[in-house]
Amino acid sequence: MTSTERRAPRADCVADAEGGITFDVAGAAPDAEFVLKRRGGDGPHDEVSLPLTASGDGKSRAFLTAAAGLAEGRWDAYAGEEAVESGIRDVRALLDRVPDADRVAVRVPYPEADGRLALRCWVRGPHAEAGDVGVAQERGAMTLEGRLYGAELAEGAVAEARLRRDGSQVRRVPVTGEGRTFAFTLPFAALGGEDTGKERLWDLWLLPAEDASGIRIARILDDVWDRRNVYIYPGQQVGAWLATPCYTSENELCVRLTAAP
Repeated sequence: MTSTERRAPRADCVADAEGGITFDVAGAAPDAEFVLKRRGGDGPHDEVSLPLTASGDGKSRAFLTAAAGLAEGRWDAYAGEEAVESGIRDVRALLDRVPDADRVAVRVPYPEADGRLALRCWVRGPHAEAGDVGVAQERGAMTLEGRLYGAELAEGAVAEARLRRDGSQVRRVPVTGEGRTFAFTLPFAALGGEDTGKERLWDLWLLPAEDASGIRIARILDDVWDRRNVYIYPGQQVGAWLATPCYTSENELCVRLTAAP
């Protein structure tokens, strides 16, 4: 780097359990603000500007409060018009969260593949948080335990597997539990059907009471912004299919069926 070149702004950040994030920015222009822009959004609420104040050692600090209204999605960070690189991220406070609220708001700072800083935000209410996922080899099934926010189990609670892109195909299994805890077993054989050789993806939902609206099952209450390559479960061969629990890029729980080898 020559004397005329200047490094892009770089931010270290510290997340707290309530949803606030402190950004310590090096290399920002003196009059710049810290700006968050929601990817794909162009409305008045899709951009948030935070003042940057000097914090010593040539750095500036911005603070995103827990009360700031960030919609669900991915938010890119800028200092003025310059994209901000990701520095050190302290996200320990996000681990093992059990919020005392019916509406769950989660913000996880993370680095994009090119090193830029972004936030993954979820806003869910009610929310069904996935816990331990088990694959019962002897039964050809998966088991799940979880916790509800903004709802409680009542008579007639069921879990649903809904075939993506085909709303007419739904499989239901009973749910056990009490209050805000839930559990169920989903036999993979119920998801098979005709072997067309095409992948089948079943989205998992929880209906906490008879005739209740479905709540998408997801795992968002920690520091993992994309679980797809982090939480890997074994597959079970069921007939012509290999059934594997998995997460989407939104951290929502599914079962993927692929042609068995």
